[in-house]
Amino acid sequence: MRIKKSMIYKRIFSIYMIMVIFLISSLDIYIIKKQLTNIKENSLYINEEIAYDVNEEINNINNNTNLIIKNMYNDKYIINDVIDFLEVDSVTYLKGKLDKFSISNDYFYKGIEKFTKDSFNINESLVNISFISYSRHEESSFNRRNQIKIKENKRDYLGEKYNFSNIVCEKNSISYIREIREPTTLEAKGEIICTYDLSRIKKNISIYEDIYEVMILDDNGNVVYDSNEEYEYEQYPSFSRLMEAKEDIKLDKNYYIRKAVNSSALVTIVKTPEVKMNDLPKEFFSSLFFIDILLFIIVEGVLYIKLKKLSDRTDTLLLAMERVENGELNIPISITKENDELNYISQNFNDMCKKLNEHIEKSYLAELNQKSAEMVALQNQINPHFLYNTLESIRMKAICNGDKEVGKMLYILAFLFRRQVKEKNIITIKSELEYCEKYLEIFKFRYDEKFEYTVDCDEELLNKEIIKFTLQPLIENYFVHGIRLENDDNKLSIEIRIEKDDIVIYIKDNGFGIDEEKIEIINEMLKKRINLGESIGLLNAHERIVIKYGKDYGIKLINNKNKGVMVVVKLPCKEVDKNV
Repeated sequence: MRIKKSMIYKRIFSIYMIMVIFLISSLDIYIIKKQLTNIKENSLYINEEIAYDVNEEINNINNNTNLIIKNMYNDKYIINDVIDFLEVDSVTYLKGKLDKFSISNDYFYKGIEKFTKDSFNINESLVNISFISYSRHEESSFNRRNQIKIKENKRDYLGEKYNFSNIVCEKNSISYIREIREPTTLEAKGEIICTYDLSRIKKNISIYEDIYEVMILDDNGNVVYDSNEEYEYEQYPSFSRLMEAKEDIKLDKNYYIRKAVNSSALVTIVKTPEVKMNDLPKEFFSSLFFIDILLFIIVEGVLYIKLKKLSDRTDTLLLAMERVENGELNIPISITKENDELNYISQNFNDMCKKLNEHIEKSYLAELNQKSAEMVALQNQINPHFLYNTLESIRMKAICNGDKEVGKMLYILAFLFRRQVKEKNIITIKSELEYCEKYLEIFKFRYDEKFEYTVDCDEELLNKEIIKFTLQPLIENYFVHGIRLENDDNKLSIEIRIEKDDIVIYIKDNGFGIDEEKIEIINEMLKKRINLGESIGLLNAHERIVIKYGKDYGIKLINNKNKGVMVVVKLPCKEVDKNV
């Protein structure tokens, strides 16, 4: 049966993708609203700043006017010259001016021309200074080039045709009127009018965006200055409503408004249309869209990688279950570093397969033991003592007849028979080597001078445990398949060493050897524990080791460098349990 691969992660990925889109959209809405709120707050703050800057400009103009008047009265030469300029005719004024300059020690004449020139330097917005003579009914105007223009003026007193006592407003200009009095008698001699151009205000607010509209109104609601230049010097239609409004007011469109009154009794109005506050720049939406795409790709990429990894792990688990269903138990699932349920399931699955495999092996071993028991029962039908006594009688007869060699062979045979029948299944390496040496001695008698053997074992390993008849089948294989009877230099060596806390036994010979390809096949069959055909003893010894000690131990074959075969046996280093 083919198990369908897990589909749950695809559904989870789709659900998460919808959630991510929803969350990003919600975040976009929040950012847009937050940005609009920030724009509104920033616009209202700039409104206040513009109103403050315009008021400061008007206040500076008023203060500069006061400074001009102060400078005029502080210098007696200038005030006297100004009064002479207002009182006498031009010829008399010039004559008196020359007389005063001739008797003075100054390099230049401190008169009305110097005063107006210095006054224009105080403020760039000052465009005209006019002097009105009450006695001569004349108005003399000075421009920034200090050019004089004289015209008739029949007004007899201050403020006769003006709405304010000392301020006159026109389109984009404001004039401050001050009366000039003789310092000692305080008699009114005339007026000084300082006229300022308000167009400079446009330069001051040009650093801000064009969405801000600035208006300056007098106390009657007439438009003195309009940044949009929509109104002349006329009354603003919504003046009363603007004065009553606090922040926003419905005119022809919604405005956010800030107003301020300066020291000259002028009202500064700063308006920002609401629709322009809600108009986010295209660059903002482009950046937001780019961030959304980048965030979506990153989140979905990380999510895809994590879910793909989980999906692969789940599929591996499902495929392993399918293989177990088909009878394969040696399929451990790799455990990752993640501390999650899949690792817990995988670990328990591995443990289950391991225990199941051990159970099957124990059942198989029990079956082998049953067969061995049946064989022993058959063997025990022959009285062992009868065999021992018979062999001993034959041996003594051979010795009496002077055939000591036959007697020795019979002794060895009796020794082997006694060990095979009476010893336990787990014995010491020393006992196993004694049995092997007796077995080798028989072949030594058989092949006479054609065969030599050596045994080398570390002293501390002699009392370590080994399964009985582990080495004998391996030695027997050599005599069956490897020995070269046509030669006289046949050798077999047994070396036992301790390596990394394990016991390793090397059985080397210089026989015919085995092809490298065939050795790989034999080792693979040993690993998979498949019947080797003619090498039943080799598989039996290997299988008994694996069943007893686990798959990390067993037997493998290696070709010698020169010729022959080396059999490697790996066992755990254990002491013999005397209670077994």
